[in-house]
Amino acid sequence: MIPISIEEFIDGISIPADLYIRIGESKFILIQKKGQKTDRSQLGNYRNKEVQYFWVEKSCYGKISKQNITLAGIAVKKENVDLKKKTAILGAAAKSVFTELEQMGASPEIFNYAMQVTQATMSLVESHNELQLLLENFSRNADTLLAHSLAVSMVSVMIGKAMGWEKRVTIEKLSLGGLLHDIGLKTIPPELLERPLAQMNYDEIQLYQTHPFRGMQLLQSLGVVPDDIVSIVYEHQENRIGQGYPQRIRDSKIHPLARVVGLADQFCYLVIPNVNHPIPKNTREAIMFMEYTMGQPYNREAFKALKTVVQGKTFNYTHNKAG
Repeated sequence: MIPISIEEFIDGISIPADLYIRIGESKFILIQKKGQKTDRSQLGNYRNKEVQYFWVEKSCYGKISKQNITLAGIAVKKENVDLKKKTAILGAAAKSVFTELEQMGASPEIFNYAMQVTQATMSLVESHNELQLLLENFSRNADTLLAHSLAVSMVSVMIGKAMGWEKRVTIEKLSLGGLLHDIGLKTIPPELLERPLAQMNYDEIQLYQTHPFRGMQLLQSLGVVPDDIVSIVYEHQENRIGQGYPQRIRDSKIHPLARVVGLADQFCYLVIPNVNHPIPKNTREAIMFMEYTMGQPYNREAFKALKTVVQGKTFNYTHNKAG
């Protein structure tokens, strides 16, 4: 059986699998049959009873993932769906990818699901490019890694567009690389990730800093992931002055797409609440912190583009120019 957070269920949607609640270590009770629609009052009743998860049979979870991703692709393009609901649906789709990866391991099918989530993310940015508002909506997601990954995907797209990268395939790679950049953290003990870096000892920090390499290995094992995406995952913690990890390479040797995702990663680290920054900065404060406190250790062109995004500029997608 696989648990699904009750927060991922949307009112009025037919569920393509039987739903259960767990009442013991290995005992489950059927609460809703396949094909029945979710009901707002029913969901509220379970929340009031402090039920955190519904459960589905492992063999049926793929149907949930597929439905969530399909819904996200449709919802983000609809003008009559508000931004809060769009980001909730997109979050549920991304969560499906992360859950399936965690429960069943990496596979070409899951990578394909991730690609579909990035398509929905790009569509959301096309129709809603108010940076602060988007970040606030993503921050509502209780899963910190998920909220961060979606935000990095979105901000990477915005930076790329501000840099004049207009080739669709390039923007897609930025979005996908942003979504998957921290995938290696899924192989790190969860109890370690719940602690601030300042409270980790030397060995724990060394283990934490293996996550880019672990993510690279995970994606390479699939045999279908483009090299550009693998490079983004492996190099997203590097920086312009050679003080990143794991290779400590400088700007000229960092993959161009990894420069953008690495910058977006640090920016979102400051503006999305997390264990190291429980009180986030606003977007302008984050820019000031990166530039004056950190000394702006990121690619200059990308950082200039990020500042343009934060200032509220908007961009249109075209498909005929090279990245």
